[in-house]
Order: sequence, then C-alpha cells, then structure tokens
Amino acid sequence: MNLTPKQKAFADEYLICGNATEAARKAGYKQPHVQGSQNLEKLSVSAYIAERQKQIDNSRIADVKEVLEFYSSVLRGEIKDQFDMDAALSDRLAAGRELMKRYDKSDDGKKDALTKLDEVLKEIGGVI
Repeated sequence: MNLTPKQKAFADEYLICGNATEAARKAGYKQPHVQGSQNLEKLSVSAYIAERQKQIDNSRIADVKEVLEFYSSVLRGEIKDQFDMDAALSDRLAAGRELMKRYDKSDDGKKDALTKLDEVLKEIGGVI
C-alpha cells in the first residue's frame, strides 16, 4: 500500500473521527468535502484503513494467553479487588475452575490435569 503522506494522514484521521470531510480537512486538503470522499474510493487508502482497523480491533481483544495469565494471577491471589483487598476465596476457586476447563477434554487430558492438581494439593498439604 503506497500512500502519499497526505493520504496516510487522511486515513489515520479518518480512523479517529470517522468523517471523511473532517479527516481531509485535518490532513490539509484544500477541498476536504470532495477529496475526502475521493480518498475513500481509492483502493490503496481503503485497504490501509481496513488493515489499521483490524490491528486496532485485535489489540483490544484479549488473546488466550492473556486470559490464562489473568486467571492464574487471580488463582494465586496476585490480583486485588477494587478496594485493594485480596480476591475472595470463591473468586480464586472460580478462576481455578476456569483454568481446568481449558485442559484437553480427552481422558488423557483429564488424567494429566487431575495428576497435576493432586501434586499441587499434596505440596500445600491438602488431602484428596
């Protein structure tokens, strides 16, 4: 996507405001009401806008690793609540259940998960 600096500025402004005329005005076009709509019709500009929007959307959505890290932090008691208090035991147990759901659903996966859980409980002095 080879865009001129002005087209790139237009596209970036368009992503912010969503208005072609306003984006063209901020990008420095002399006839923003005409050139804004013309830019949106250009394949290179619209492709750039679509790609940037996809990147923005992807950065807003948590990926699997981020979710698992969050649940693990809650389970370990590393996350505080809105009053800077330790997470309740019920929240920590719920995080543990959510993590266990993500293990392989096959019998081998269940056995592995239960074996790991058994080892952790033995380490902390729990009894199954």
